[in-house]
Amino acid sequence: MADRLEDVVNIGPALAHDLRAIGVEDGDALREVGARDAWLRLYEAGSRDCLSSFLALEGAVRGLRWMQIAPDDRDACCEQMRALLAAAEPPAAAQR
Repeated sequence: MADRLEDVVNIGPALAHDLRAIGVEDGDALREVGARDAWLRLYEAGSRDCLSSFLALEGAVRGLRWMQIAPDDRDACCEQMRALLAAAEPPAAAQR
């Protein structure tokens, strides 16, 4: 049986709600989609725009609190996401 999102580390009720809104229904689905793609879907939907939520998802996929991700690894994850966002179009929600 798949983990309820609220039972996955770093995922509270609000983030679980937002994840379900983009089609990520449980912990297995989150791990399948991956932190990066789940966060990008949230970003595109206008639900999340801070890298803290990305790190929460990254930790959730890894099965640990986001603060347990090594600082250098956290920095690398955030830099990759910043570069990806800089190269992308603004999210559809921001264009309205």
